[in-house]
Amino acid sequence: MSAFLVNRCVCHDISFTEVKEYLNVHQVKSVTELQAADICCTKCQMCEPYIDLVIKTGEVEFQPGAYIGQKKYS
Repeated sequence: MSAFLVNRCVCHDISFTEVKEYLNVHQVKSVTELQAADICCTKCQMCEPYIDLVIKTGEVEFQPGAYIGQKKYS
């Protein structure tokens, strides 16, 4: 198990906590909507499956690879 948790979009310098707040305030329901607003997931896109988990679970920290085996993100 990793000592490091995935908890942010590095390219946009935004934490998953901040993304979750944005989701709630703007009633965003998909990764695609976040990308259209240029909030996250538009550059390297490595956070995209984790952001999908933020949307689905409300959690904001994940073990590396936590999305493996999950249904493809929105």
